[in-house]
Amino acid sequence: MLQKIRKIMLFNDYSRSDLKAVQPLIMEDNRRFCMIWAAVNNLFWIYCLIMTVINPKYHMCRAIYILAFVVCTICFFLSVYAAPKHPGLIRAIAIIMDESLLLAGVFIARYLAPQTIMVFASVLIVPVVFITDTFSTFLMLLINIIVFTQVGSRTMESETYKWVLSNLCIFSVVGVLIGHFVNKARFERYIFAESKAELAEIEARYAHYDQLTELQNMRAYEETIEQLAKQLPAGCCVVAVDINGLKETNDTLGHHAGDELIIGTAKCLCRSFTGTDRIYRTGGDEFAVIITDEEYDVDAALKRLKRYCADWKGELIHGFSISAGVASAKEFDNMDAILKVADQRMYESKREYYENSGKDRRRR
Repeated sequence: MLQKIRKIMLFNDYSRSDLKAVQPLIMEDNRRFCMIWAAVNNLFWIYCLIMTVINPKYHMCRAIYILAFVVCTICFFLSVYAAPKHPGLIRAIAIIMDESLLLAGVFIARYLAPQTIMVFASVLIVPVVFITDTFSTFLMLLINIIVFTQVGSRTMESETYKWVLSNLCIFSVVGVLIGHFVNKARFERYIFAESKAELAEIEARYAHYDQLTELQNMRAYEETIEQLAKQLPAGCCVVAVDINGLKETNDTLGHHAGDELIIGTAKCLCRSFTGTDRIYRTGGDEFAVIITDEEYDVDAALKRLKRYCADWKGELIHGFSISAGVASAKEFDNMDAILKVADQRMYESKREYYENSGKDRRRR
């Protein structure tokens, strides 16, 4: 029974990871609520202060109005400036604002009992509207009742005290129930929205990234080429890269070795071509790098690439080679020509490799 109550009160239907994922969104909403609620309450306290000038019976509560106004103003500025940097303050701000409203209501009721209904309504609204689990809502309302019984019994008339306490208890129970269903629905909405956002991010990643190497894929490569073709940068350079002997590796050592060779090439490319994120896997054993920086030393990057590939040590593969071809906007004034020549030069390099029978992979 206790476990069931605990599950209901703390929303244990959801995993900790789900709740943690949506926590920043919930905290931001709570921050905005605290900011707006503090501003609304300040308008009420300003109205009350104006009434102290117009109506003599409000004079006795002027100090209370001023103090409540100051507390709400502090809460407002904390919500605006401090809470974005320190989200943990949000809960404390809500509690401070709620307790200040409760105490203000208690002391105002001593002189103006009928006029305190709005204040006590605020005391009940804050814990219920604040987005949190049911246990926290219950705890805040329980604290309110305890504070009220300790302070109200000493300051309020007996009949007024009993009337307010009974209503506070009744509306607190109703508030816990309302808060439970409203907040659970909010949590579900946030978790659903977070799941959709994560799914969209995954789908976008799979649409533009190769799953094996985590490099950008052919689709991303074509989109980049299309963008650059519209306005070709002066320093644009395309490097076409092909793994030597991938088919032979698959046939002799198996596809696991072939995958290792592809992953190894991707890692060597990333190590070699530092300072650019435009590295693509464009086919089974084909890769491409696009450089748009005119000062980039492509020759040095290619030397590093060949050295890293030769020194590569994997589980099944120990050293391999690649063929590469380079063409740039310094030679040609359109992207089609750059791509065509880069491929031609890469295939020329590959023919030299096969003519020399350069088998450079061996089993460990």
